[in-house]
Amino acid sequence: MVPVVDALSEQQLERLTGAGRVLLLALVGTGTPDLTPAALIRATLAAADRLEDAAVVAVPLASRGDATVDHALGAQVARTYAGDADVLALPAVPSGATYAPDVTTIIEADQPGPEERGLVLFFTGLSGSGKSTLAQALMDRILEQGTRTITSLDGDVVRRNLSAGLTFSKQDRETNIRRIGWVAAEISRHHGLAVVSPIAPFDETRKQVRAMVEDAGGAFFLVHVATPLEECERRDRKGLYAKARRGEIPEFTGISSPYEEPQDADVRVDTTGRTIDDALQDVIDTLAEAGYLDLRTPSPVVEQRKSPTPTAPPPSR
Repeated sequence: MVPVVDALSEQQLERLTGAGRVLLLALVGTGTPDLTPAALIRATLAAADRLEDAAVVAVPLASRGDATVDHALGAQVARTYAGDADVLALPAVPSGATYAPDVTTIIEADQPGPEERGLVLFFTGLSGSGKSTLAQALMDRILEQGTRTITSLDGDVVRRNLSAGLTFSKQDRETNIRRIGWVAAEISRHHGLAVVSPIAPFDETRKQVRAMVEDAGGAFFLVHVATPLEECERRDRKGLYAKARRGEIPEFTGISSPYEEPQDADVRVDTTGRTIDDALQDVIDTLAEAGYLDLRTPSPVVEQRKSPTPTAPPPSR
């Protein structure tokens, strides 16, 4: 019996060569964070194919949030499954260990680099802060570059198709955000890129969305569009703030309902007195520094479109 919590290296497989019949016990779940459960099982099956007589059993193992407790729990599970058989605990994978080509392929597919991971760009801020405009400008830049597919979970479209029937009560608004988060997380699970720009005023709900995305293997990038309330009211073309102050719109964020400013934002942008391109540059620079997207250099197609048409030289006289 051999407990397995990560992909087995070639050095570890050498230890098992000639050991006779081996049962590889893949302990899968949040207690084994180096690979997703499915990838751990695939990597263990690939390793078993390289041994003379090996079988694989997958056992869910939830983390208790403590490495010592998790290790002890894994050892107990292994002893229970082993019965009278011996339990062989392989040494940890050393630095510089190598893997069989098929195992390497599984690891690389399961652990893509930052630029290849699914990504959720989550813009939050008060009504009128400029978050939707910034989100749209960023999508335009991504589409111009042409290196990633992108899905926009626009608020009106979501309300019409995903959250039809919900009201604007606090409970229903939070349900709407969680639905958006779930869809965005599923997009990130398949290495897609999603852009959302709800008000999302409550910290707990934003953290729930972050957890959904990270559990799906995606990256969550939070943009706080921190334009002050006074500026948002000044821009109020629809008169929503005025109606809220007159009590005509109940539970209006910033007036009769709170907005909890995020303390975990990846970037904070105040659009007061700034052009969209100028404010957007803060987001673009931070995305590039984090390794998710580098939009600082326009694509060759865009540059070619912007370049002037060459003119013929004047005829010689």
